[in-house]
Amino acid sequence: MNVNVIRNLILILSFALLTGCAGTYRAYIDTLSYAFSPQSGASLTLEQVNASTSDLMYLRHGERPQIVMALAFIEQGQQKWVSADQVVFVIEQGRLVRSAGLSNDLLYLTNRTADPLKRLPGELFRADWLRLADWRYGEYGYQISSDFKAAGQQQLQFFGNNISTQVFEEYLTYPNQANFAGAATSWRNTYWFDSASGLLLQSRQQLTPQTEPMVMTYISRVGRVLKERGL
Repeated sequence: MNVNVIRNLILILSFALLTGCAGTYRAYIDTLSYAFSPQSGASLTLEQVNASTSDLMYLRHGERPQIVMALAFIEQGQQKWVSADQVVFVIEQGRLVRSAGLSNDLLYLTNRTADPLKRLPGELFRADWLRLADWRYGEYGYQISSDFKAAGQQQLQFFGNNISTQVFEEYLTYPNQANFAGAATSWRNTYWFDSASGLLLQSRQQLTPQTEPMVMTYISRVGRVLKERGL
């Protein structure tokens, strides 16, 4: 486990200890038991998901087995997720904005307040977004440009039930050649929002054209949607 992951996990555990409430602390430990127990190829039942005291998410990174991530806490509008394979994700309204434990971690994104993803799915529009990205291994201030487009409706199946989703595609490019970009300079992210509630249920995100895609499925949100509909 690298130093940055350890630091992140220490901060997470410190937060739990500072809650000052035995019940909250116990619930937090129960949540971490999902994240830090072996979960390669994980597949939870809807009952297990709904019984969790904090939100859970499936992560499929490239061709690796599916794992479970647990929501550790939320601060300043950012969700901190942890996994058994020593990864910490910081997600801001659906976008991965920082990581720890990947082969080349994303450290920072500028201009996050202008991210069109924060306005979806309430607006059916085309939008663009320009920001700079900093990476752990000597890559700082590289421009990334995004163009968003609505991509229609799609039925997704979760726990044996179909949910209608509204799909948005994000087309990303490097306006300027990055040192680590290689030949490819463009790629695509996809976001699936529940058509009725507007909740983001699933996303497929790549940090660069060369990195493997990460499919994140918010299974606790799915559980709540199904429960509200009596499914």
